[in-house]
Amino acid sequence: MKKVIILGGGIAGLSTAIALQRIGMNVQVFEKAAQLKPAGAGIILAPNVIRIFEEWGITQQLKKHGQFINHFVISSDKGKVLAKLNENQSPEQTIAIHRADLHNILLQELKSVPIYFEKKAVEFNQHPHGVAVLMNDGEVVKGDMLIAADGIHSIIRKQLLPSIPLRYAGYTCWRGVTLIENKMNLAPELQEIWGSNGRVGYLPISKTKAYWYMLVNNRQDDCLLSNYTLLDLIERLKNYPQEVTDLLKFTENQHVLKHDIFDISTIDQYVFDNIALVGDAAHAMTPNLGQGACQGIEDAYVLGMALSNNLDNGLLEYQKKRLYRANKISNISRRVGVMAQFEHPFLCHIRNMIIKTTPQAFYQMQNKFINEYHY
Repeated sequence: MKKVIILGGGIAGLSTAIALQRIGMNVQVFEKAAQLKPAGAGIILAPNVIRIFEEWGITQQLKKHGQFINHFVISSDKGKVLAKLNENQSPEQTIAIHRADLHNILLQELKSVPIYFEKKAVEFNQHPHGVAVLMNDGEVVKGDMLIAADGIHSIIRKQLLPSIPLRYAGYTCWRGVTLIENKMNLAPELQEIWGSNGRVGYLPISKTKAYWYMLVNNRQDDCLLSNYTLLDLIERLKNYPQEVTDLLKFTENQHVLKHDIFDISTIDQYVFDNIALVGDAAHAMTPNLGQGACQGIEDAYVLGMALSNNLDNGLLEYQKKRLYRANKISNISRRVGVMAQFEHPFLCHIRNMIIKTTPQAFYQMQNKFINEYHY
């Protein structure tokens, strides 16, 4: 039985552990944090991964804790609808859920797979028959394969590809989860408002909670925006639709996260002998398509299928099946972010006209590429 080391206990790492557990691999997960504390934010699970979770038998848990999302609606800051996407999809193809709930569901599915905490990889050494990983506490962990799911700051990727830098996307993101029970009645839709003062999105993630995010163009590590409070965000959005400011007003300051947005340039290799990169370690992307975590889950599934079909060449088969698709989605996401973040009123007006007059067939073609992926 092959012994597999997985670095990272995030969504991609836990999904990879499930996929490899299902084909009989001896899997161990090593997580640098003292405990798993998922970000206090929501996540959208698109049809391309709902099919995977259906096969794994965990969609009932997702339905229990999450919320079906029927449409994606883009509007102007004046409240005018510019585009409605996914209008023809089944209402049970997309589920929004709190990240903590998704983590717990994945952990329950892992059953007997051990997870070791406060274990951060320092470096690795590879030989023809396996890999040895030096941890921060001095322990050397040995295995037949190493799966690096250690995120955008991956130590393994930096050692393998030291010339690949992080790229700042040009904007900062605030995210929050709000209790809306008895306060607001949101439609089962992802709503995004594109305006000159920033882009705001919101959607229900359960019967009682909503998730919102706000993206503002900004210099990296800007001191002024670093000190923004919820009141500052509300003031900035005072001319946006009322639902937006209401959501922020109902949010507590300690439940707001703030991050500058980064990705990495696409790379042409995910596999290095007995080592494979998955998730953000392989293709960290901007959040503009909501596909970052979804692509990590796809990685996990395809990796498991490839190794199940051919243990000797499965890693290379995984790379062959994933490179083009993940890199293309990363590139599309970055381009969407550039357009969505226009802030000059004239450019916003031109962009809005283009979106409004774009044929529905174009959106359907892009949605089909992303959502109707089969393995």
